Amino acid sequence: MNERILIVDDELGLREGCKRVLAAQGFSVEAAENGAEGLRQVQTGGYDLVLLDARLPDSNGVDLLQPIHQLDPETVCVIITGYGTVDLAVKAIKQGAYDFINKPFTADDLLLVVNQGLERRRLSLEARRLQTIEAQAKRLAEEKALIEEIDRLKMAFLRQVTHELRAPVAAVLSYLRLILNDDVPPERYKEMIGRAEAVACHQLELIADLLELSKLKEFKIKDQVSLVNLAEILRQVAEQFGAQAQEKRLQFAVHIASVLPPVRVVAEQLKSVWTNLINNAIKYTPPGGQVTVSLRQEGDQLIGQVSDSGIGIPPEAQARLFSEFFRAGNAKSFTPHGTGLGLAIVKQIVEDAGGRIWVESAVGQGATFTFTLPVAVEVDKEQVDKEQVDKEQVDKELLDAR
Repeated sequence: MNERILIVDDELGLREGCKRVLAAQGFSVEAAENGAEGLRQVQTGGYDLVLLDARLPDSNGVDLLQPIHQLDPETVCVIITGYGTVDLAVKAIKQGAYDFINKPFTADDLLLVVNQGLERRRLSLEARRLQTIEAQAKRLAEEKALIEEIDRLKMAFLRQVTHELRAPVAAVLSYLRLILNDDVPPERYKEMIGRAEAVACHQLELIADLLELSKLKEFKIKDQVSLVNLAEILRQVAEQFGAQAQEKRLQFAVHIASVLPPVRVVAEQLKSVWTNLINNAIKYTPPGGQVTVSLRQEGDQLIGQVSDSGIGIPPEAQARLFSEFFRAGNAKSFTPHGTGLGLAIVKQIVEDAGGRIWVESAVGQGATFTFTLPVAVEVDKEQVDKEQVDKEQVDKELLDAR
């Protein structure tokens, strides 16, 4: 046997007698004459069973139950009692002691309670081992199911990508074959080439979106994360769409709150968020409508919002709106061109940055996309110093100009 037993009792004769009996049975036995010494040995040794005298010179043996079980909840504690301490032993059992044995006791009495206690410990440890195995088996089963689901989604994604890439190539080939086989008169060549070019441009858009989405899914570019002025990115993107909105005779308004804190993100990714949302708003809003973009702060969050008076989104489509390759039916009817990846990219970027995004819409009444991003908790000193230097340089240039 390898079980270790500690006897904590102030009677030398009892300690030595118990050691002889238990050692003869193959147990590893040690002893302590008071509570402080016993607790030190428990803390350094680790025992399977502790025989504790209810009355010790420096403490109540029952007081050692809690610190012993804090070290090892499965340590079996048996209280040694005298005739006048049976009530105390009963209380000890309520506080976690396994059993008690009355003085004077025989070798058989001692071996009986010790063997029963150790058997209880073995069963308890085995139960815990089985629980651990069951928990590990459950975790492995969940991980296996997750891997299978990921494989399923990956295959579905590959099938969808194959379909999306194959259809435009087939269309371009059909236009070229019409020309090569002289199936159309020469005066229609320019028309056929123009159609092929449009399909090829759409193909390039799809490939670009796929590359961006794959980067977001497979690489977390931590070294490119920095403090970013989201308002400045919005101004840059909005300026690019001004002419497009004017061409469609849309009322295009941008509202940015003053003195907004920075966010910690990848700058190019946030540019993609604004670009996709504003582009969709303009694309799906008929001429004469309006598109409004805003950025403000609420607590520790920046709130970005893009609203339009366009075709809106059917309720049944809103749940799938941020899925890859998904486009609502009315969106396809309004404009056939679109990769169905833009909003999936936006959602991935926003969530990777610690934010969230949602949509509110009704058919024929436009749509409002809202996203949140947490403001940067701390400002990099290097960034602050650089901004200060830039500001001082600008001030100097203004003074020189005067």
